[in-house]
Amino acid sequence: MELTILGKYGPYGKAGNGCASGYLVKNDEDFLVLDMGSGTLSRLCNAVDIKKVKHIFISHLHYDHTSDLLVFRYLLEELSHKVNIYTHYEDTVWYNLLFNHPNFNIINIDEGAHINIGSMELSFLPMKHTVTDYAVIIKGDKTLCYTGDTLFNDNILKCFDVSHCVLADCSKPKGFNGPHMNIEDAIRLSKQYPNTKIIATHQSADYNPKDDLISTGIISAEEGTTYII
Repeated sequence: MELTILGKYGPYGKAGNGCASGYLVKNDEDFLVLDMGSGTLSRLCNAVDIKKVKHIFISHLHYDHTSDLLVFRYLLEELSHKVNIYTHYEDTVWYNLLFNHPNFNIINIDEGAHINIGSMELSFLPMKHTVTDYAVIIKGDKTLCYTGDTLFNDNILKCFDVSHCVLADCSKPKGFNGPHMNIEDAIRLSKQYPNTKIIATHQSADYNPKDDLISTGIISAEEGTTYII
């Protein structure tokens, strides 16, 4: 299993070359996109033949995780290509604006859903954020969990219990008091699960946690990098 970082920033990209949240998972010959924040579409096009992309998971409906879905529709129309999108249903204007398109096949998920997409099996756990957010657990050759955006909660531990690697929203600085985990949460989880790889993502444009995490074994996500799970 491989994980490519298309974009790692939130709630907006870093000046110059940073993109908001977006990731590409490959297992065998199957691909799964995780979120499509601003700037990620061009990187996705560079990483894979778009006609091989058939599945997208959207963790939650904040703009920095969804905005490139709108321009993605133009490309899908040109290619006459359809994709499956897995997300939690919301009765909101933004949900309807994003997903009401003939090239999107929407599969609504909740905690009880289990979905097979080729060589991968997907399951889902609710997280703790300002809006409904779901983590996805991806079982393939290895098991990867992506948390989306979240504060620490008991379901984080369930993710770590079953995963070889967790792509986690845990990059905010010490003392951060918003709706995201910070590097203190990341360090605590690393000590509790020393055999689980942690890739810290959703970084602020003005703070790179790499220097604070380098001695812990936690990986600070790097855009354009492909990690072997």
